[in-house]
Amino acid sequence: MQTVQKGQQIICRLEVGDELITELKYLAATLPDQLGAISGIGACNDVTVSVYSPDSDSYVETRSQEQVELLSLSGNVENADGKISTHLHASFARLDTSVFGGHLERAVISRTGELVISIVPLAVGRILHQPTQLQVLDLS
Repeated sequence: MQTVQKGQQIICRLEVGDELITELKYLAATLPDQLGAISGIGACNDVTVSVYSPDSDSYVETRSQEQVELLSLSGNVENADGKISTHLHASFARLDTSVFGGHLERAVISRTGELVISIVPLAVGRILHQPTQLQVLDLS
């Protein structure tokens, strides 16, 4: 992954074979006590997304190892007290133009990936939200 930063904006270009989440966590390790809001596009050939099912109280995974376009990536990466976490949603298009998406679990770049990260200089961690049992942003 190549990056350039100006002020609170980071532009990233991911290379063939880069795993998107791994690269984001590597970058976040260099930005202590900050949160990054992420937007991105690209092309991938090994993708896993999941969607939460309230009925089963679990995530249902979908994996694709075909060539797909990353239509939209949004979410955040945070480094709070050295603990790095991501919360990313993505949508992908298959060659037949059908679309699938959800929580991004894995995405390997097949051509290129282009990300814009807006840095927020706050250490925002995560806490367990009792009513939903989900890890949510700790804004206290």
